[in-house]
Amino acid sequence: MRQSGSPVKLREQSFLVLVHLLEHAGEIVTREELRRVLWPSDTFVDYDHSLNVAVMSLREALGDSTDIPVYIETIPKHGYRFIAPVTITSEIRDGRVNLHVEAELAPARGTDSANRPARTLEKSPTRRWPFGRATTAIGLALLVAAAVAVFLWTRPFSAPSPALNNASSDFRIVPITAGAGNAVNPVLSPNGAWIAFVWDGPERKSDDVYVQMVGSDSAPVRLTSNKSGFIFALAWSPDGREIAFTHCDEKNDGVFAVPALGGVERKLSDIGCIGFAGPASLDWLSNGNGILVTHRCSAERRPGLILFNLSTGEKRCLVQPGPPNNFSAIFQFSLSPDGNTIAFTASNNTYRHCEIYTVPFSGGAPHQLTWGGQSFSKIMWTPNSKSIVFASTRTILPSFLRVSASGGPIEREMTYPAIGSMSSDGRRFVYSEVTLAEGPDIWRAELAAAGGPVLDNRKLIQSQFVEADARPSADGKRLAWISGRTGDEEVWVGDKTGRSPVQVTRLNRNSGAPRWSPDGKWIVFNSFVGENRHIFVVDPEGRDLHEITDGPFDDYTPSWSQDGKSIYFVSNRSGVWTIWKHSLADGTEVQLSKSDAVNPVESYDGRTIYFSCGNPWVGIWSIPSSGGTAKQVVADKPQAGFWAYWAVTKAGLYFVNTDAEPKPRIEYYDSATRRITPVLDFAKPATHNNSIDMSATADGRTIYYTQADQQSVIKMMEFAY
Repeated sequence: MRQSGSPVKLREQSFLVLVHLLEHAGEIVTREELRRVLWPSDTFVDYDHSLNVAVMSLREALGDSTDIPVYIETIPKHGYRFIAPVTITSEIRDGRVNLHVEAELAPARGTDSANRPARTLEKSPTRRWPFGRATTAIGLALLVAAAVAVFLWTRPFSAPSPALNNASSDFRIVPITAGAGNAVNPVLSPNGAWIAFVWDGPERKSDDVYVQMVGSDSAPVRLTSNKSGFIFALAWSPDGREIAFTHCDEKNDGVFAVPALGGVERKLSDIGCIGFAGPASLDWLSNGNGILVTHRCSAERRPGLILFNLSTGEKRCLVQPGPPNNFSAIFQFSLSPDGNTIAFTASNNTYRHCEIYTVPFSGGAPHQLTWGGQSFSKIMWTPNSKSIVFASTRTILPSFLRVSASGGPIEREMTYPAIGSMSSDGRRFVYSEVTLAEGPDIWRAELAAAGGPVLDNRKLIQSQFVEADARPSADGKRLAWISGRTGDEEVWVGDKTGRSPVQVTRLNRNSGAPRWSPDGKWIVFNSFVGENRHIFVVDPEGRDLHEITDGPFDDYTPSWSQDGKSIYFVSNRSGVWTIWKHSLADGTEVQLSKSDAVNPVESYDGRTIYFSCGNPWVGIWSIPSSGGTAKQVVADKPQAGFWAYWAVTKAGLYFVNTDAEPKPRIEYYDSATRRITPVLDFAKPATHNNSIDMSATADGRTIYYTQADQQSVIKMMEFAY
């Protein structure tokens, strides 16, 4: 297609709309008819919005408008009509049929056509189409579709490229989304015209991929239809046609891609999730043939940095944890805009504290940029590839800092208000901003009986930091929980309502899973020693702290036997997470299970151990306390990502059903009748991937659980140069 002799590019959907309108020039073409032309009946897409975008892009390419249409007229509540006169001529030259389609300028409604300039659109295909006029247009469509490039998704902005050393202080902030829910991880398209992001929607039910056109007043378009699991990182393909995302689900972990205007998802790789901790970073290389993602480099579960070749399927580990590198796991990464360097965060002692490193994309030894065991939750490059901006919790309140890619002092970040995504010219920057942050907080529900009516349900412990993992003592008079109010997550103890709190541990590490001994004299929990998690016990006043397990492996989610003589926990010392039993009398340890397990809890009669099974640990299972074959007690609940939302009582089990309508719900399983009874609906969303989030008293009349509510919107900074 040419306009005044110059080629005009169109994306595929817009081109197909144009061809269909040309075939029916002067006729009304319904929106339903165009839908059938563009998408198969089984395609999942927001048809109305996507068709609007296709027509809008076509009008933009033609220089047309809706108010004073020259070529395409909108027929309200019906469809569209091509109103310019169309002439199709052909000639035989050098044995080939050359076609020429001319759309003359049509008079706008209410204007004098004599005062309008003449204008033509020319199309000159080069393939033989020796058929009639109607078929000629179809042949023309096939020919030009093979030659044109995607227009809207790949066209660069016409603004001149600025010097990319620093962002200008002259900018404006534009809201992109405003709806309820949590909109996160925004990524700009290669041309900076579209934004992809993850949003759980106003109903707060599931994560999905959405796109929003910059400057558009229309609602975001949902591209995926996620029924379970979680979506984490996003990345645009270099040509802007697809969006890749990591999806963690008990049945189908991996990296997927979905067409940017809607369509069928395709799986790029089976890599993606480790213990249901989804990769927070993803990058699609500029050559289109590879993706970067964090994943295990070997049978070892700690994640490294993987380059996945989309053409050959080869997985190559660019940076591997362990010797000779001075770190044990990689979390976030960011590829520099020039494509030469990868910045990443890696742990060298705990999952909470880590450092920033860089490594050449072509290979080489990692270069450490920070020291001191800080916590860096997110990182990004400046547009000139010279500095790295990062979010840090090195203080109690998070802050944004930057460091030179060559090393040097850490400085306060003065330009960007968050970690986000930048356009290639550095003029647009999108990020997620929290508009509401509540919790995680500890709630308590009082019931008339186990699984019975709720008498009282209220928030018990709250602060501006993490409050979770509440556990009542056997006599019900005291409560132990994890609090982040000092900057690190430590064990705290208070009365049964959480009042008169006392800090029990001061390990300056990420501790979790506190549980009382049956006699109330000890609390067992897990925390870090160097690079590994181990099991500790301490008395409720914080005295006599000592380590129960040791070794170059991880042990966590401990609990007591009913006689108080042993401690159950899970460990990866055998290569997978299995249940172990530690004798307090002589220190001997016995492996009780063979397959993946987490969160072991002994029944009140001492005969059974309940646990979450598999990876990512779905449902509630059991084995005899002496070990044996596992059997499923409650199928598929709690769901993936919520493995800690269940509790044992004398007569049954409480658990969370996050698929319940209209909100996540606590339900009760009666061991005698095997019946499941709804108990109460969550007031706020259930947080996933926290250590332990539900407990109950032995009689089942009191439940402690964790809720949190975070809502975010997408915003954009536009810089002036």
